Amino acid sequence: MKNSIIILSLLILIALVFGCVKQIEKTDDITEIPKEPEQKTIEAEPTVAEEAASSENVSIAPAKVVEDPDTPSEIICKKVPLSAQLSQIDKYYCLAVVNDDSEICQQIKVDSGDEEDEANKNICFAVAGQDSSYCEKISDLSPKHVCYYQTAIISENINICDEIDYDDNERMQCYFTFVSNLYWWDRSNEITTEYCNKFPAGQPDRNTCLAFKERDVSLCNNNVNCLTFFEQPMSFCNGKGSNLDDCVRDRAMSSKDVSICEQLSGEKRDDCLGDFCTHINLDIAICDKITEVMEKQSRYVEIAINIADEVRRDD
Repeated sequence: MKNSIIILSLLILIALVFGCVKQIEKTDDITEIPKEPEQKTIEAEPTVAEEAASSENVSIAPAKVVEDPDTPSEIICKKVPLSAQLSQIDKYYCLAVVNDDSEICQQIKVDSGDEEDEANKNICFAVAGQDSSYCEKISDLSPKHVCYYQTAIISENINICDEIDYDDNERMQCYFTFVSNLYWWDRSNEITTEYCNKFPAGQPDRNTCLAFKERDVSLCNNNVNCLTFFEQPMSFCNGKGSNLDDCVRDRAMSSKDVSICEQLSGEKRDDCLGDFCTHINLDIAICDKITEVMEKQSRYVEIAINIADEVRRDD
């Protein structure tokens, strides 16, 4: 079974849409995030024997250079793929993004004529290098959208969404994904009025953006698609019909209570656990409770990237 960044990313994006779209949260409750050790190049100092040998023109083996250990994020990336049926693409993408090194994307091998892997490679270059020009090279619209979404989020530049000028709905979804991420990640102070003004005046999404910015539920104006992002009692989900599972997931997220995910089953349970382990509590043990291996692998990549981002912010 061929795995791809496209499929994994779409699974995450679809799971997070409620109303227009939803994303997941990062809060101050993130605990015990391991610090990434500072990367240093350790030069080998000449030993006394080497200095003596140099003066006498005698050859001697140099002292051994100590290599940097893998960072916590790299350790997680290198666990991928989680099964022999999944490809190596996610591993290289993960390592490239956590290290801000798009050259790692060169290790993604593309068979002649394989448009899916070619798109994956371009997404890798775009996101790791924070260069949306690679998204323009993708002809298939689904991975093209994913490329713009992810590049905007990783580069922290909402204006990259403007480049989706060929589809108004996708462009609005990109904006919403961007601001809802900041809200879930407890970074509402980074949401600006300019961001919210990207949504048409009078549209519910503009008010939702302002509610995210101020973390003020009263600004939702009774819009349930906004209210669900804020802590609500479980009774809020009564009568939600086909949206019941998403509503239950939101209750787990907004109340920071992972046990609520256990009220769900199958794919929806996996989605809830995946959202929680990558944004509420960066805990690989929670991700390991996910049943479906492809979903679990996508969350491994996501948690590695989020840990690396958290460490950079702390530095």
